[in-house]
Amino acid sequence: MGNNLIQVLLASIKAKITPLVTKFRQLTSASFLRARLIAKIREFFLKVFDVRPKHKKDYYEVFGWLVSKKLAYAILIVIGVLSMIYLVSIRSMYLPQKQTDGIKTYDYDDMMLRFAKGTVRIRGKSGYIAYQGDVEKGGVNGYGNLYGVDGTLLYQGNFVNNEYEGSGTQYYPDGTMHYKGNFSGNLYEGTGKLYRENGTLVYDGEFARGMKEGTGKLYGAGDKPIYEGSFSQDQLVYSALLGKSTAEVAQNYKGERIIYQDDIQFSVLMPDINALYVGVTDEENLEDTVMVDSIYVLKNTITFGKNECSTIADLRNVFGTEVYDGNSIVTLPEAVAINYLNKQKQTLNGSVEMDTTEEFTNVFTVDGVQEDYPVYLYSFRKDGLLYTFVCGDRNGTFAFYSIMSEEGGE
Repeated sequence: MGNNLIQVLLASIKAKITPLVTKFRQLTSASFLRARLIAKIREFFLKVFDVRPKHKKDYYEVFGWLVSKKLAYAILIVIGVLSMIYLVSIRSMYLPQKQTDGIKTYDYDDMMLRFAKGTVRIRGKSGYIAYQGDVEKGGVNGYGNLYGVDGTLLYQGNFVNNEYEGSGTQYYPDGTMHYKGNFSGNLYEGTGKLYRENGTLVYDGEFARGMKEGTGKLYGAGDKPIYEGSFSQDQLVYSALLGKSTAEVAQNYKGERIIYQDDIQFSVLMPDINALYVGVTDEENLEDTVMVDSIYVLKNTITFGKNECSTIADLRNVFGTEVYDGNSIVTLPEAVAINYLNKQKQTLNGSVEMDTTEEFTNVFTVDGVQEDYPVYLYSFRKDGLLYTFVCGDRNGTFAFYSIMSEEGGE
């Protein structure tokens, strides 16, 4: 009997509470709240955009014009909404994005980058990651990596004020190492190594202002040493070989040698550095040591400072007036130089006829040289040296040149 009364009581209470709970759930459900919110917003905008004035008090007078207050209010609302949408859409320009690794990314022209410090990423103009590394004081300072548009690594090393500074490694576009060493102001400075695109070593030595300057070593294919000596303005200092013995030259030049000799002198072609030297016996030396008397540089340009000369007019601007010019008959070293150059490209009047006998591998005895092969010579003096340029005719270009001491040229 008692249990029945309790069950009846609970059933009555549940019957009363259930509708209230159901109603509460309806009023607090997401769909109901969303519908009410949309309805309120819709009602709000209907009122806002009901811009038809109903009374003279609904107008503003602006410079004699009557402007609906509701219209003005609606315009302000629209401008405000559009402004908010715009600010949200460009917020990435002002706020760095965090990556999953915790490194922040900035656009290259982001104002916030000026205040960043530590390791960051910087996007280039087209959106690619141009840099990852240290920044400080509004610029790239410290250690980092510079990338190309296609994502290839261009430089890895130290920076100061957005420039390569200190030790670093520069790469070719295909990712092969180009240079490893020291930099200053984006240029090679100090000691470093230059590599070919196939990965082999070209030069190991000193640099200044981005060029070979000082002492260094040249290498051929397969990292084979070719030459060790002095360099200036990115060029080998050929005159440094003058006055040396052939044994000393052999310590500098490790490349291929081709020797041509007659009864008077011999010429040693050094094709790996585009040069040949003329050897003469030192009469003052009891051991009859052979010394380098002159150097022939098998190039049709010569560089002095910022001036690259390829014509006689260029030479006069650098050297001044020539000390000699005139026709001449080709000599043995000139004939060797002309024939070597003609194997690569037609030079002067073509090859010189030579009567030779190969005594050993790359050692030739010369019994005669074409006597009617004409050349035109220009000689200039500079810094204690005599430079003679071999031409095909007057006032044109030269094919190659020789260097000797002034004493030897007198």
